[in-house]
Amino acid sequence: MGALVWLLRILDLLIVGYVTVFFLLNLRFVLVSYRRIRHELTAELVRPAALSERDAFLPVVSLLVPAYNEEVTIVESLKSQLRLRYPAYEIVICNDGSKDRTVEVLLSAFPFVPAVLERASGLDTAEVRGMWECRTGLPENVKRMVLIDKENGGKADALNAATSVAAGEFVTSMDADSLLIPDALLLAVRKVMESPDDTVAVGVQVGLSNGSIIRDGEVKELKLPTSLIGKLQIVEYMRSFAKGRTALSEDNAVLILSGVFALIRRDVLFEVGGFLTRHVRSRICIEYCTEGAHTVCEDMEIVVRLHRYLLDKGRPGKIVCLPFAVTWTEAPENYRDLGKQRARWYRGLWEVMSYHRAMLFRPQFRQIGLFAMPYQLVFEALAPPTECVGYLLLILTTIFGALSGKALLAFLGLAMAMNFCLSTLSVVLCTFSARPGRGLSGAASLVPYPRAWDAVVLVLVGFLSNLGYRQYLVFWQLRGLYDFLKGKKGWDKFGRKGFAPAAPAAQRA
Repeated sequence: MGALVWLLRILDLLIVGYVTVFFLLNLRFVLVSYRRIRHELTAELVRPAALSERDAFLPVVSLLVPAYNEEVTIVESLKSQLRLRYPAYEIVICNDGSKDRTVEVLLSAFPFVPAVLERASGLDTAEVRGMWECRTGLPENVKRMVLIDKENGGKADALNAATSVAAGEFVTSMDADSLLIPDALLLAVRKVMESPDDTVAVGVQVGLSNGSIIRDGEVKELKLPTSLIGKLQIVEYMRSFAKGRTALSEDNAVLILSGVFALIRRDVLFEVGGFLTRHVRSRICIEYCTEGAHTVCEDMEIVVRLHRYLLDKGRPGKIVCLPFAVTWTEAPENYRDLGKQRARWYRGLWEVMSYHRAMLFRPQFRQIGLFAMPYQLVFEALAPPTECVGYLLLILTTIFGALSGKALLAFLGLAMAMNFCLSTLSVVLCTFSARPGRGLSGAASLVPYPRAWDAVVLVLVGFLSNLGYRQYLVFWQLRGLYDFLKGKKGWDKFGRKGFAPAAPAAQRA
């Protein structure tokens, strides 16, 4: 019995050490992110990206819009894309075998005409059933809008089909249900122009539109959702983007750019074989991931593969993540849909880690192999099982009396305090206002909620996330691990409510 008690104490100390190392690493992320966010906000105030709206030297961009059962949100999303401030871009929509009226809604909303478009070789996809093109009734800076209808093959397959007909130097991976702010492309491309020879991909922070007022594809009034589940997810997104990815980007170690919006160099995308699907036959994809490999986490996989390819070839290349919330998306509003989403994300994480496990702890892959991948393995992939072990240890420790009641409470309080601290700092990073200095007026924040009370509410929600919400997500993540071990590949897409429209003028009055 004495040996068991000592074993439990040692395991408890290991869990405490695990939590402490995670906290200290993330505290560093907060400090690094703060410097970057302050710099980016101040630069935007002093010289806004909008000033380059007429710059003819900016590269042409192709917005790739994969759509599956998006009849509720697709038109509003496209309206936001047609309002972008950018010298020259195009929109390529790919309907991935939707079972609803997505194609019919698009054909009735825009003046598409049937077309036969040349597709670049190198990216095999599921069978294309039809193509349409629209060149009339578009803003002057939108060169064309293309609609592809194809058999279902998954989001990555739809992105590849859209890439094969795109004409831009850069393409965007994005969702059909996302809304872009007018300066989205100018902000992303500005990072490219700062280092045009090295930058191969740019990601952004994603904001949640739940609760906000939307009209004509634009967020007219940014508001918190009424539901607790919506607020909890907002805090999560702030932790993931403002704290995590912004800091990792500074070390060129970011491993995921959200599929909601990411800018990628088209020529390099072809070099690495496109997004990973079972239809892809490129040498790089087969060498790295085996033939027929595919994943539900295509946004992470393509970033990891880009890093791996560039480091393999000894080529310079940066993948950066902007802290600005330039795109808005709708989060699930019920707990079952949320659970299925997180199970899928977690399953995708394990798929990507499995495909690219050869990078782990390999010096030739530098910051990716020696830090970014190990961090993802230890503090992301293994976090849910470790948390479950921690809860089990608490129970066993109590039963066998390995630690006093005060010690147990102290451990629980420490873990909750660390999590609350990181959530609070993330909310502060997103909502604090930077000022340009030097006598200039104005201020800016990443997520400009109009009321100071909104930030207070989010801080309180960050504390509540300790009490059941985290444990609920862990349960679904473990289910995702089980699905990964079984080899499940399904998407489990959740239904959309649609963006909330603004109230009519008479009603508002």
